[in-house]
Amino acid sequence: MIFASLVLIFLCAGCTSEISLELKKDGSVDVQFSGLAGKAFATMINSVSGNGSASSSVLFDTKEIEYEMSSNGFSQVKALSKKGSDLTVTMTDKNGKSALFTSGVVTVKDGKLNASLSPQSLVKFYKAADSQTVQFLDLLLAPIFNDEVMTQEEYVEVLASFYGDEIAEEMKNSSFRITLKNADGTKTVQNIGFTKLLTLNEVLRF
Repeated sequence: MIFASLVLIFLCAGCTSEISLELKKDGSVDVQFSGLAGKAFATMINSVSGNGSASSSVLFDTKEIEYEMSSNGFSQVKALSKKGSDLTVTMTDKNGKSALFTSGVVTVKDGKLNASLSPQSLVKFYKAADSQTVQFLDLLLAPIFNDEVMTQEEYVEVLASFYGDEIAEEMKNSSFRITLKNADGTKTVQNIGFTKLLTLNEVLRF
């Protein structure tokens, strides 16, 4: 499967995931992503991605992830998956060239990391992704990528009608945590539900 920057978050939709960014004194930013795909969601990904049978436990191609991240503005990229459905990626953005910064999702002001999630910035991710990633993101049926307005409850109902109650419940109960750490030791932590993110109709700044 092909990956591009923060699309990692969406590839672990239906799971528990976390992304941590740490601003260093030299201005570089260390990034760590970790996620664990839910059983139903992992089965769906495998069935459409060509990673073996639908019941296969191998979900993430770590070598491909390292290659893609290294081609998208990151250095010192290391990807690890111990059980197939789990994923940990560590990497560094040395000069703000990754999609994290070029999309406007993350900025540095007065020596502090700031995040801004909006329909516009998330659509910018979507449009910048390669065709295989777009194909996967389309499977999420997310209103935010289709210029639709939908409540979280309506979105869960759509997922249930297309993929069944198990996947809908995994998405409904899943969230990801964003941690911003500054060079002075201060940090900000924000938890966001996947259904809120994929039906976002506001700007979240922190």
